[in-house]
Amino acid sequence: MKLLEIKGLTASYGAGPVLKGLDISVDEGEIVTLLGSNGAGKSTTLRSLSGLVPNVSGEILYRGQSIKGLKPEAIVRLGISHVPEGRRIFPGLTVRENIILGASNRKGVARRVLEGEVDEMLAFFADLKRLEHALGWTLSGGQLQMVAVARGLMAQPKLLLLDEPSLGLAPLIVQQVFRIVESIRSRGTTVLLVEQNAHMALSVADRGYVLETGTLLVSGKPEALWNNPQVRAAYLGGGGAHR
Repeated sequence: MKLLEIKGLTASYGAGPVLKGLDISVDEGEIVTLLGSNGAGKSTTLRSLSGLVPNVSGEILYRGQSIKGLKPEAIVRLGISHVPEGRRIFPGLTVRENIILGASNRKGVARRVLEGEVDEMLAFFADLKRLEHALGWTLSGGQLQMVAVARGLMAQPKLLLLDEPSLGLAPLIVQQVFRIVESIRSRGTTVLLVEQNAHMALSVADRGYVLETGTLLVSGKPEALWNNPQVRAAYLGGGGAHR
C-alpha cells in the first residue's frame, strides 16, 4: 500500500526552484533512501513533506490525501515525524527531557503515560539509559543522534523522515545508527532516509532514488543502483561490492 506519493513536486525558498518536478513514492513498511550529492534537493524533499518549505507545487499525498499546504504541526499529528540534519537537541535539557518533547503534538496524553514511553525509548536505545539525566551539551555526536531519533519516535509516527543520521559520526557509531534504522522499521514505522553514506543507506534500504540538481536521475532496488555505472561513479564512491 502506498503510504506516500509525491507527484511533480517543485519547491523553492524564493529564488530558483530547488526541486523540479520530482516523483517518488514510499510503500508502507519500507525503508526508502534518497541519494545524491550536496545540493541535489534531498533535504528540501523532506522539508517539503514536513511543511517547512514556503513555495511548493505538485502533489504530496499521504495515505491518499493531500498534505500540501498544511502546517508542520498538523503534518506531525497525521503521523509524519521529521528528524532534521544537525540533531537540534536542547543543550540545557536532559536526555529524558529532550526525548519527551517529541510528544508535544499529542495533546491530552497523561504525563505518566509519556514518561512510560520515554522509558521504552531508553530501553530501545540502550546507550541512552545511563545518560537519561545527562544534559544535552555533554553528549557525543552518536548519543545526540540517538536522542534526536528517540524524540522523533515519541510522536508515534507511521512515517519517519531521517535526514543525514550518520553525518559526522565515527564508522562504528554509523553502523550502530543503521542497525537502529532497521529496528525502527521492525517496530512498524516506515522510513524515508536521506543519507550521504550511500553504502550504508543501500545496505538497509528496500529501494533508492538518486537525485541530481532537483530532479530524479534514476531509481530502483539497491542492487540495480550499485550496478549502474553512471550512478556508481558519480554518487556511490566507485569500487567495493555491495553487501
